[in-house]
Amino acid sequence: MPRLERGDQQENEIVSDKSDEVDPGWLTDPDGGHTKPAAVADYYDRWADGYDADLGSWDYRAPKRAASLLRTYVPYARRVLDAGCGTGMAGAALRQAGFEGELHGIDISPASLDLAAEPGIYNDLKLADLQQPLDIDDNSYDALLCVGVMTYVPEIRQCWTEFCRVAAPGSVVVVTQREDHWRDRDCQGVITAMQAAATWEPLLVTDAEPYLPESPGDLGDLGVHYLVARVTA
Repeated sequence: MPRLERGDQQENEIVSDKSDEVDPGWLTDPDGGHTKPAAVADYYDRWADGYDADLGSWDYRAPKRAASLLRTYVPYARRVLDAGCGTGMAGAALRQAGFEGELHGIDISPASLDLAAEPGIYNDLKLADLQQPLDIDDNSYDALLCVGVMTYVPEIRQCWTEFCRVAAPGSVVVVTQREDHWRDRDCQGVITAMQAAATWEPLLVTDAEPYLPESPGDLGDLGVHYLVARVTA
């Protein structure tokens, strides 16, 4: 069983009422507060028990697609970080793709981390806020995966630079970003700026692909981009 570290959430701590229904419209509502860490943690704490079933019914493709891309560029990795691991869907996809080394996960939702721990696929799980510096040493990982998380992180360059700090030079980072935020946050401009700063070398940026095609409301119409980059800093 992996070690699950709670950490100290301080002002971001929210006691959730898990009997509340979770509104999927929150995911696309511009007034939903979904870049506020406390709101994100609370939302996913309340959704945790039904999360895998809901996303399965919505044809959620990103975990398997991202894991396959990582496997293409990284045939073997000693240590992989699943950044924003949630209930463990991407971790399960990594194991299914053939990653047999250490798998570590971080997430902002304690309830999701509890569920991620149950199958025993992670060697370590820790509470973390991707909008803050990570409590992880430099050059700790051979590969890093971040799936379905960047919606909640407005300062993408800060976050991606932090990913490159904890991933060793020569390692590969795979990140997803919804196509609406890809445009709004100028992700291509950030990729280019980080390349110019010798932080990473982009290897692949896909066109928008189906993300949650069977989900309700506007979310079903949104695509997702996959970014693969090699750390150079």
